[in-house]
Amino acid sequence: MSCTSHLPSAGNRSTGGYLPGIDGLRAIAVLAVIVFHVEFLGFLAGGFTGVDMFFVISGYVISQSLAERGDRPMREYLLEFYRRRALRILPALLVVLLVSVMLSALLVPPVWLSNQNDETGLAAFLGVSNFTLAWQSDTYFSPRAEFNPYLHTWSLGVEEQFYVIFPVLFFCWLRYHTTHLLARIALPLLTLASLLWCAVQTQAAPLSAFYLLPSRFWELAAGALLFQMLSTTTGARREATRPLVLLGTGLGLLVAGFMWTPARSFPFPWALVTVVGTASAIAGIVLAGGDRSSLLHRILSARPVTYLGRLSYSLYLWHWPVAVFLRWTVGLETVLVQVLYPLVVLGLAAASYHWIEQPIRRGRSVLQRRASLTLGAALLAVGLSAWAAMWTVNNTERLSLSTVADSYTWHAYKHYPREPIEPIEDPALQGRQLFVLGDSHTAAYRTMLNIVSLRLGIEVVEYERGGCAVVSLLAADPPACRAWRDAALADIRARAKPGDVVFLASLRMPELAGRDWQGDEKAVFAQALGEHTAQKAQEARAAADVVLTPLQAAGLTVLIDAPAPVFKAPANRCSDVFNRMNPVCAPGLTVERDRVLQLRAPQMHLLTVLAREYPMLKVWDPLPILCPGATCSVYDTDAQPLFADADHLSGHGNRVLEPSFTQFLIRLYHPL
Repeated sequence: MSCTSHLPSAGNRSTGGYLPGIDGLRAIAVLAVIVFHVEFLGFLAGGFTGVDMFFVISGYVISQSLAERGDRPMREYLLEFYRRRALRILPALLVVLLVSVMLSALLVPPVWLSNQNDETGLAAFLGVSNFTLAWQSDTYFSPRAEFNPYLHTWSLGVEEQFYVIFPVLFFCWLRYHTTHLLARIALPLLTLASLLWCAVQTQAAPLSAFYLLPSRFWELAAGALLFQMLSTTTGARREATRPLVLLGTGLGLLVAGFMWTPARSFPFPWALVTVVGTASAIAGIVLAGGDRSSLLHRILSARPVTYLGRLSYSLYLWHWPVAVFLRWTVGLETVLVQVLYPLVVLGLAAASYHWIEQPIRRGRSVLQRRASLTLGAALLAVGLSAWAAMWTVNNTERLSLSTVADSYTWHAYKHYPREPIEPIEDPALQGRQLFVLGDSHTAAYRTMLNIVSLRLGIEVVEYERGGCAVVSLLAADPPACRAWRDAALADIRARAKPGDVVFLASLRMPELAGRDWQGDEKAVFAQALGEHTAQKAQEARAAADVVLTPLQAAGLTVLIDAPAPVFKAPANRCSDVFNRMNPVCAPGLTVERDRVLQLRAPQMHLLTVLAREYPMLKVWDPLPILCPGATCSVYDTDAQPLFADADHLSGHGNRVLEPSFTQFLIRLYHPL
């Protein structure tokens, strides 16, 4: 008996042929994502669920494509599938990634923690950027994510990982679903398992739930299951359905998802709304076939809508990098930019579709038609592109148009000192250790700490975690950082000797960047001051006691840096001709010293109280050096940056502070 005898008919009205309404759904999906990402009028708070629409559509369309070729031997079937995927996905993706890498090197200097962007970009060439993002600490919705031009490639990674395993599952279903129970139930069981895992991971590990395939498999599989159901549905049952009701219900669910899906409970359960809505809409389109008599079917099949649907892949690829680079340079806030942005994205997408996607997909050369040659060329293209990207990333400082690319001046965490360091010989320093514990401001002292270690001959041991302030003096230390902090303190107590110094370096000022400075400036400062409530002061005091008590009991000297100036705009985003006009830079790069003193007064009061109760606590104050006049500036009198952004020190700022810090340490280590 022929092994093709159990294949469902791919040419029937329910599953086969081109249906313009599905391109209409693609248009809805990509427009929802774009509107969400540019935050247009705060509209479509759940527009990111357009990606979930793409997952379901992809599962359906790929199943249809595989079914049309299901009579081929498995090897030919798989090779042909991956040939088509390579021609469909890679050319436009590689172009967008390479352009993004180059623009990043030219316009976006190596800023604070920008290595996360580089890692995501390089991983995107290999289709695994979703893993890189899942292993980072930032969510898809975090502020820092909006400057990662490769963020959107996570969904492409999920799809391609799905299609590593799905074609074999589908092949088995095509051949054996009428004769073998396992062939029928394998995909439904995996789908159910994925949905249950998604429910668990959404609470237990939100980043993994959002970015990784095990929690997303069910969405793509839903489209495939829909195809299987429709392709095996009898004519009588098809006639009993009401396509318009299915389509209308599906679109209603999609709108509900766009409007009300919260970021916190995602993917589960809210992705169910979009997945069910998309599946229902697809079913309504497929079962209607060529009947477009209803208004909804006519709208989804209209030429402008289906054209956007055909452009949807290129639109998705280009929309996010364009938004990132506009946001970094001129900003997205002005009406002019908001008008130009969709035109630029549409133009790039159309060019990509007509000049890259279509010619390569439709070409008739041996390289494009023979699967082995196509896949070999694809691997070579990916390898060469990844190499070019790595070279660009490693040479960003040479290529950049930004003054901030001078990393020795701007960045405190990157370089070994270039200048000669004259050591200080002092018997009291022999064998001494300096333990440094805190948030990213610990790393922002790294240039100074390197110089101090070389000058004094002491060992510096760092414990740094971004966002994990230790004795912030503002409120309770972050609960999520408690285990890390306690482990670091335990390690310090185990390694330190009496008389060693523990330097607690953290942000101890309310941040000013990101506030609305367009109105009354006094009101904004009053709001910042008002955030320091009596309850937060009590929590800050309790957090300080938890840290200081065991350190003092161990005979260690504790050093805290007094609050330093903070600014209303980040220096690294406002120091070049191509970004100074950005609205984020409008508040300026200076702040009155009196304002700084006012903002830090509650913290200084708490430090005074703590110093009375903990004799081993000492306070080093960098403010007189960083702000000697009536106005604090991110730049010193020689126009060199003291700060890298709105609150982290620059490399130059570290070198300015080092003599003061060194002398302060010598006094601490010197025997009384």
